[in-house]
Amino acid sequence: MRIKFSKFRAWRTISAAWVCLAFATVVAAQDWRGVGRLAGRVTDESGAPIDGATVKGQRIGSQGGPTTKTNGKGEFVLAGINEGQWNIDVEKQGYETAHGSAGVQEHSTNPSVSFRLKKAAVDPNVVITDELVKAADLIKQQKWADARTIYTNLLAKYPQAWQVEPYIARTYFEEKQYDQAIEHLQKAVEHDPTNVDYKLQLATTYTAAGKKDEANKTVASIEESKINDPAVLTNVGINLFNDKKPDEAMTWFNKTIERFPQYPDAYYYRGITEVQLDKPAQAKTDLQKFVELAPNAPEAATAKGILEKLK
Repeated sequence: MRIKFSKFRAWRTISAAWVCLAFATVVAAQDWRGVGRLAGRVTDESGAPIDGATVKGQRIGSQGGPTTKTNGKGEFVLAGINEGQWNIDVEKQGYETAHGSAGVQEHSTNPSVSFRLKKAAVDPNVVITDELVKAADLIKQQKWADARTIYTNLLAKYPQAWQVEPYIARTYFEEKQYDQAIEHLQKAVEHDPTNVDYKLQLATTYTAAGKKDEANKTVASIEESKINDPAVLTNVGINLFNDKKPDEAMTWFNKTIERFPQYPDAYYYRGITEVQLDKPAQAKTDLQKFVELAPNAPEAATAKGILEKLK
């Protein structure tokens, strides 16, 4: 029995030690409390009061301190604090954090402290991203002019954000205002001459505007291996064919088929061109391939009619 009793007493002794340690920790954490009072005021750079600013106080040498907020007049009070030297931090979203210090006496009136917060620098990337999200929503609603207003305002405020030029061009393109779209795409290409997407958009817009030569030159300036849309190459050939340049058109149809052998349109237009160049055997082969690849295409009936005549 004595052994058990001895162990029980030892456990109680250890528990008491933990209680004492926990109590000491609580006392240390609360050693900033007292009967002192420190008042102050927070304003912006113009002197206007700032409402809702967070004021944090920490007594030097202590582990904690009170937190409060300013009222509509920008005033705050740190009450129930101990005497000593205090560090004070003032925070408010949209402003830079202010730091200060003050000496506190418990049984005397302490001088008021004041803080003037400086506007935090605005990250233009955040602003631009937010505005682009708004414009994207308008694009989904096909509100081209409203979206364009956002883009143009961004560009006016942040000239470095020239990447919005293609977005502006898109809104003009959708409204069939091709000349304006071309103007903004040209600016994008000037900023980034190696950007394939910009050049492809420009070529497409030239084509829509009936400016076939400009479209062909733009496509020709792009490294062919970087063109992943067979329609782009085919369209150049079509433009040349319509301009009564069948031999030049053939070059582009050949390029398309070489790179994209499963693209049916290229066979169709090459076959049509071969008919004009009086190459019936080649035309027959290409038109048969087209019908094989796209039997339900709108042009399939025309292709079959030509094949009947080539028999």
